Amino acid sequence: MKEIKQISKDTIERYSNRYKKHGKNVLTLGWGSDQQQVYRFEQIIQQTELSKKSVLDIGCGFGDFFTFTQKNKISLKNYTGWDINQDLINEASKEFKRCKTAKFEVKNIFELSFKKPVVDAGIMLGLLNFNLKGKIDNYTYSKIGLEKAFATVGEVLVIDFLSTNLCNEYPKEDFVFYHDPAIVLNMAFELTSNVVLKHNYSPIPQKEFMLFLYK
Repeated sequence: MKEIKQISKDTIERYSNRYKKHGKNVLTLGWGSDQQQVYRFEQIIQQTELSKKSVLDIGCGFGDFFTFTQKNKISLKNYTGWDINQDLINEASKEFKRCKTAKFEVKNIFELSFKKPVVDAGIMLGLLNFNLKGKIDNYTYSKIGLEKAFATVGEVLVIDFLSTNLCNEYPKEDFVFYHDPAIVLNMAFELTSNVVLKHNYSPIPQKEFMLFLYK
């Protein structure tokens, strides 16, 4: 689909421009601070057990989630980071070049198809939050991404969204897309009946929610 190819091209350019400006920094990834990023990661490990699991990080950036698991003594079976941006993958590969349990690859989930799972657990954070502004319907795009990502896992997929349940303290922004939790939940139910919707953590700085889809 040519629209998705253009979105991918725009995404690569966006992050390369940020990388040129900020270097290896959470600002390059679009997160507000290291603390906000860690808080987001904490929501994952509070809900699901990743110890001894093979984990795929779709849109891995600099591999910060792997760093987080190491610092928190979560012993993964192995970790694979995918990102469509070569600059980010180069940084992650350099950072973890001596780590035998982690690898990083330039891959685009929207260009791949899977007949069977490739890992136990997958995470996909921040990939579906940009307002596509008519290039393609955001919910259509999110559904494609959700289906492709869920096909990669044998046990659980964790994915996050900005919520239409906005917090009064933070103004609505035009460049991001806010998903209705009910709509996304119904998308998940088309894939599995085993779903957890987590909408009870503090805004960071906007209100977010996570879906945990279990096989």
